[in-house]
Amino acid sequence: MVLLVLGAGMLWLSSRLTWSWARETTPLRGTVVVTRSGADVSSALVPLAVLALAAVAAVLAIGGWGRRLVGVLVGLAGLATVWAGIAGLSAVFGAHPDGYPRSQVLAGHGLAVLAGLLLVAASVLVVRDAARMPRMGGTYQTPSAAKRRRDPDAELWQALSDGRDPTAPE
Repeated sequence: MVLLVLGAGMLWLSSRLTWSWARETTPLRGTVVVTRSGADVSSALVPLAVLALAAVAAVLAIGGWGRRLVGVLVGLAGLATVWAGIAGLSAVFGAHPDGYPRSQVLAGHGLAVLAGLLLVAASVLVVRDAARMPRMGGTYQTPSAAKRRRDPDAELWQALSDGRDPTAPE
């Protein structure tokens, strides 16, 4: 769960950082520095962060194969995040004018890649440990379901625990 929350937070932070920087010359304003955030360059970052947070609730609420399915979806989202972080990264290492914030651009891309790797790691853990993880409401049984699941031996021991003689006719 912690990996999912950390991945979501890192994705959101990455979407706020600078991913692209350029100097453009306009007829009215002259030379202008144009920066684009991660959300501008890759519009999938924020929805993937929301998906990671929703996966936390889904993993807690459901169990079994549903939980494994959520784990697989989170893994695919992590791979998509890594792809988004790597895409366009080669342009960062090209020739740029003075003042180019290479470290800021690399931090934005790198944070997205790291968040994607965290999501992939979380998905592996969810798929692997799906059966062992606690489930919300997993111990609750309705009274009628509890009666149906009793076996005769358990009823005898329960009668003794209640202070009744299980061999006496009723």
